[in-house]
Amino acid sequence: MATPIIRYYAMLVYDTNSKKTPKYSILKDAGYYPPMDTLRGRDGKVSFYLMEKLKEGDKAPAMRLQAKGSINFTGLKDYFIDGMLSGFAYGYPYGEKVFSKDNKPNPFYDYKEDGYLFIVSNVLQEQGIPTSIELIVLEGAKILASTYCKQLLMGGFDEELSTLREQANK
Repeated sequence: MATPIIRYYAMLVYDTNSKKTPKYSILKDAGYYPPMDTLRGRDGKVSFYLMEKLKEGDKAPAMRLQAKGSINFTGLKDYFIDGMLSGFAYGYPYGEKVFSKDNKPNPFYDYKEDGYLFIVSNVLQEQGIPTSIELIVLEGAKILASTYCKQLLMGGFDEELSTLREQANK
């Protein structure tokens, strides 16, 4: 299996001022992922809401990240394994040209073949939500994202992550 190209890395941190839905903002990042520019809010930050799936019984992952303009950034596959928080997840961008009933242009359409890996850390026990989520964007890795997630779990990206964490700015 070829080593994927890491296109972008971001550290999302829990906003303690979140209301009912946990909000995470990018505190640091490394690399450049053009669609993220479209998600910048009025406060100048890129933020996501950690949300449960909309309908029970559908095939969607139990959790997802939603961004500005109600765009579903990604479902978090394997976020829970056997009812327990796994600490790792994977996903990929929405693949249609437009989203929502208003047919808004999908800023991730040109990147629909990318894969996302997530490391979920330091869960607040009383609330059951993580204090931080790391995002790794792998170029063109959508179909292998689940395999790369297993590799991440086994320490397969430790060196790269160490370097990215040191290089991350903001």
